[in-house]
Amino acid sequence: MTKEDILKKFEGFTDGVRVLILVQRNKEGGNNRRDKGSIKRKVSKNKEEFAEILSEFLEIKNSSDIPLRIYSSVNPRNIEKAIRLFKFEQLEADFYDIENKHNFYYDIRNRWVGVVASPKAKSGTLFLIDIDHTVNRANVDSVKEALETRGIKIVLDYKTKNGNHIITEPFNPQLVESLKLEIKTDGMLLLDF
Repeated sequence: MTKEDILKKFEGFTDGVRVLILVQRNKEGGNNRRDKGSIKRKVSKNKEEFAEILSEFLEIKNSSDIPLRIYSSVNPRNIEKAIRLFKFEQLEADFYDIENKHNFYYDIRNRWVGVVASPKAKSGTLFLIDIDHTVNRANVDSVKEALETRGIKIVLDYKTKNGNHIITEPFNPQLVESLKLEIKTDGMLLLDF
């Protein structure tokens, strides 16, 4: 997909503070540890920065010999919550042994991105239902119908590499307990694979 296609498809999910991730999944041969270089994470402040980071990640992904995926947070982030979380982590690091304390500061950018990505820093409440056809052979249309029957509003539905993602407004998960769905209250949108 082109950058323009992705931006159009996920138009309502590029504003505000967002975390974008470029990664090779473990099940595709990756090692998601930051120190191995298999993951790149950036924070965007608005639609323009989102588009710039997406361009950068697409260029890396499309020229890579290994399979990479690009994800973005389904919910925007609250920067004030992230700052507070970061200050707590920073204060805690001051009581680490000297080596770990220094390592915290050597890796400060990743620490910052990590707190921004934390569910505790989200400002939205959208849910992501992950239907993996290799695990759950559920018919997407029947799941969507079951959600709508229960009054659950679907915001976006799109195909992924192995299934579908359905983005919804928040709801009581007990309403769909019988469907045995994988519901993520702060999931990651799969932008490109």
